[in-house]
Amino acid sequence: MNSPARALRLTPHLAIASVGYVLFAYAAVPEATMAAYDIGFTEVGLLMSAALAAFVLVQVPAGRLTSKETTTRLLLYGTAAHVLLAVALDFAASFTALLALRALWGLAGGFVLSVGATHVARLHAGQTATRQQGVYGGMVTLGGAVGFAAAPRLVEAGILYAPGALVALPAVAILVRERHDVSTAPSREASRSSLATAFSLAVALASLCYVAIIASYITLSTFITAYAADFGIVGPLNVAVLVTATGARISGGIASVRLPVSDSWFIAGATALAAVSFAGLAVFETPSVTSLLPVVAMLAVSAPFGAVYAVTADATLHEGAALAIVVAAGNLAALVLPAITGALRDATGTYTSGFALLAVLNVVALGAAALLGTKRISQVQYP
Repeated sequence: MNSPARALRLTPHLAIASVGYVLFAYAAVPEATMAAYDIGFTEVGLLMSAALAAFVLVQVPAGRLTSKETTTRLLLYGTAAHVLLAVALDFAASFTALLALRALWGLAGGFVLSVGATHVARLHAGQTATRQQGVYGGMVTLGGAVGFAAAPRLVEAGILYAPGALVALPAVAILVRERHDVSTAPSREASRSSLATAFSLAVALASLCYVAIIASYITLSTFITAYAADFGIVGPLNVAVLVTATGARISGGIASVRLPVSDSWFIAGATALAAVSFAGLAVFETPSVTSLLPVVAMLAVSAPFGAVYAVTADATLHEGAALAIVVAAGNLAALVLPAITGALRDATGTYTSGFALLAVLNVVALGAAALLGTKRISQVQYP
C-alpha cells in the first residue's frame, strides 16, 4: 500500500478517539455537571441523548455522501467541525446552551463515526478489515476511558472537552495533506447507491445486533459512575469498564478471525454473555456483583463491535450506505436508553429496570445474530 494510504489508515482512529472522549467525558463528573447547571439525572441522560439523536439524523446525508465522495475528504470536513464544536462546549453558559451544542456536536461526531468506518472498509479487506474495525471501535472507548480518567481534574480547571478535541488535530493535518487522494473513493456501483438500495435482510439483522451492543455500551458508560456511587464504590470503576471495552473491541476483532466461528456466531456468543450479565445486574445487588458484572457486560457488548461492522460492509457493495443504516439504528435505540434509565433512576432509586431492558435487547440480538449466521441469510447478493 502506498505512503498516503498508510497515513490515511491512522486518521479514522485518531478522529474517533477524540469523538469518544467528547461523547463520554461529562459522564465521569455527573455531580459537577448537575451542580453547574442545576439539573438532575434525567437531564444528564438527555445530554447523551441529544448527541445520539444527532448521530442518527446525520446518517442520511452521511450515507449519501459516502456513495459520491472520497471518505478522505468527508472525514476532513467532519473532523474539523467536531474539533470546533467540541471546544465550544466548554463555553456553554446554561443547560439549554449546553444541550443545543451537544446536539450540534453530535451531527459532526455521528458523521465522523460512519464515514470513518467506511474509510476503514475501503482501505482494508477480508480478515484485516474485521481486525481494523475492531481497532476503530476500540479507539472510541479508549477516548472515553481517557475522558473518564482526566475529567475530574480538568473540570476543576474549568475545562472539559477541549483537551479531547485536540487529539483529532493530527488527523486533520494528515487529511488536509491527502485531501486529493482517491484510494477511498466509492466504487462505480456504490456511487449509484442510496440507503434504500443498500438495505437487505442481512443489514437489518446486523442493525438489531448493533442496537443491543451500542444501547448497552452507551447506557452503561453514561451511568456507571453514579451506579457505583450508590453502592459506596468510589474507585475508578468507570475507567476500568472503558479500558475493558477498548481491549475487548480490539481483541474481539482479532479473536473473531482466529476462532473457528464466523463473525455472526461470534456476535451471537457475545450477546448471550451480555444478556446474562445484565440480568444478573437487575436481580442481584451485592458489592461483588456491582464491581464485577458491569465489567463483564462491557466486555461482552464490546467484543463484537468490529464483527458487526465487518458483516455489514460485506453484505453489500454499498458499504457506506449500509454502515450508515446500522449506525442510525443503533444510535436511535441508544439515544432513548440513557434518558429512560435516568428517569427510572429518579423515580425508583435503582437501575434494575434499565438493566432488565438491556438484557432483553441482547436476547433479541442473540436471535438476530443466529439468523445472520445461517448460510442462506448471510450469503451476499449484490444488486
